[in-house]
Amino acid sequence: MTLTASEVGAALENPPPLLVPDGPAPAGEAQDGPLRSVAIAMAVLDCFGDEAELGATKVAQRLGVAKSTACRMLAALASGGLLERTPGGRYRLGLRLFEIGQLAVDRLMLRELSLPVLGELREILRETAQLAIPVGADVLYVDRLEGAGAGTMFHTEMYRRGPGHSSSAGKVMAAVNPAMARAILERGFERKTPFTIVDPARYRQVLLQVRTDGYAASREEHTIGMSSVAAPVVVTRGDRRVAVAAISVVGSTSRVLGARKVAVVQSVRRAAATVSAMLANC
Repeated sequence: MTLTASEVGAALENPPPLLVPDGPAPAGEAQDGPLRSVAIAMAVLDCFGDEAELGATKVAQRLGVAKSTACRMLAALASGGLLERTPGGRYRLGLRLFEIGQLAVDRLMLRELSLPVLGELREILRETAQLAIPVGADVLYVDRLEGAGAGTMFHTEMYRRGPGHSSSAGKVMAAVNPAMARAILERGFERKTPFTIVDPARYRQVLLQVRTDGYAASREEHTIGMSSVAAPVVVTRGDRRVAVAAISVVGSTSRVLGARKVAVVQSVRRAAATVSAMLANC
């Protein structure tokens, strides 16, 4: 189920009550310790919804936990940048929390803006159109509109998330996203098919060519018989442009990289450029 922006906003404004037990967990629940810590952390952050700064004593009172528990959680959240300590020893929301929140908003907005573009791309090419985002060294497909004849092959988890080095979406994002390129090179290259690029030097050359061409292709590097073309969705961060997503088309090699290759590349690049422009104007 996909939530709209208004539904997400409503959920944030009216969160369900969260009860945080204090004291040691029952003997049979020791394995739930990490989950309990997460619940407490969420409750701590929720305390800052109506007050800009809080101390450990007030947080402990609000949650009904020991002050020592509140102190430990506040310190842990501050070490991760989700909170920051003021000169007076109190706490307030940290910049990292705002960064994460902005990222969530951006990705929600990305899906909403991309969906009609993906629909148009599928209708033009009659192939499966996809929206992907980088997750470390992997590619996560957050939306997919299947083309005629795709069947159920894309319904498995194997096609939901995959290694970035063997997909066109991964190549095109790594070419304009240094963090993803580093993650891929550091993890190494798994051979999926005889056509998968597994040599780091060749992979770097491919990324250079992708930057020049403005698109990437994957010819049966992940699945024999299937190929894809992708173009980056880019945003400006500071003085440079970074790929935050990719739009791709996948289908049989003969249809995607055969006689229609030029038309496929042009359509995919135009779709990605459209989404990039919409993000820039938001």
